[in-house]
Amino acid sequence: MSRTPWTRRGVLLAAAGTAAAIATPASFAQGRFPNKPIRLIIGFPAGGITDIVMRSAGVEAEKKLGQPIVVENRPGAAGVPAYLAMKAAAPDGYTIGGVNPALWRQPVFENVAYDPLKDFTYILNMVDNIFAVVVSADSPFMTWADLLAFGRANPQKVSYGTPPGLGQSGHVFMEEVTAREKLQWQPIGYKGSSESVTALLGGHITFAVDTVISTSAFVRGGKARYLAVASDTRMKSWPEVPTMKDLGYPLTIDSPIGLGGPAGIPPEILKTLHDAFKFAIEQPSFLALLDKSDQAPRYMDTPEFNRFVQRSAVEQRALLTKYGMAAKR
Repeated sequence: MSRTPWTRRGVLLAAAGTAAAIATPASFAQGRFPNKPIRLIIGFPAGGITDIVMRSAGVEAEKKLGQPIVVENRPGAAGVPAYLAMKAAAPDGYTIGGVNPALWRQPVFENVAYDPLKDFTYILNMVDNIFAVVVSADSPFMTWADLLAFGRANPQKVSYGTPPGLGQSGHVFMEEVTAREKLQWQPIGYKGSSESVTALLGGHITFAVDTVISTSAFVRGGKARYLAVASDTRMKSWPEVPTMKDLGYPLTIDSPIGLGGPAGIPPEILKTLHDAFKFAIEQPSFLALLDKSDQAPRYMDTPEFNRFVQRSAVEQRALLTKYGMAAKR
């Protein structure tokens, strides 16, 4: 049996070959995205529309990504702490978050240490966020006309809940309605729908402008009812509930929910995240969740979502300035 002589050159070549064999799989693993859990930051409390949508999508997206998606709720200040955490993260795809118009609306109110058009990557939009006017089951108001008549006669006695805070979608919408009616109803801001619903059922506010996905369980359970829906069409589950357009107000709330991250995410990682969450919103379990709450998917790919954000940021600044909500600069 012959033996290969162990020359110094042979030993070095063998060692190099062994090192390469060991290092190559690790190198491939390090270059593949993702190879560790992904953090999903949500700037609103558990149980609200953004939390429900993002958690459900995350469960499905994991199937494509092959890594767990770990949800981190950072509620308060209309999502600003969550957005700052997202901005500060490395643009490596391992920190992403739910985004909605609060992200580009809040800088109109205050200095927030971020630029919504420069500091973030907008990956895709996922769903429409349907709002409705809701009262508790023991409310004396059976219709919008009942509420309006009482509000005209008793303007100082009407208050309404607006999650996730003042200046956000529900509040701005109702400001438009009350401006048309020349009313001054009192808006009460809440961090999320869980707080708003608690206040509504406890009799602390007259009504709420809240999301259908966050309130539908209470309506189905006989604890609340809808007076109107702020969308273009009536709800499938409650076709008797008029839209605000039916009631004579040419108004809707356009407040979609999407996925974002820090600026500078590389294109190949961006595509991986986009594809995984697009897959998620097409799955039967996710669509069933939306259907149960009369929500609707609203897919926008990366370029379209970016165009929407650019346009919406301009529109929201003009609207908030109109109602005197913009901060003086």
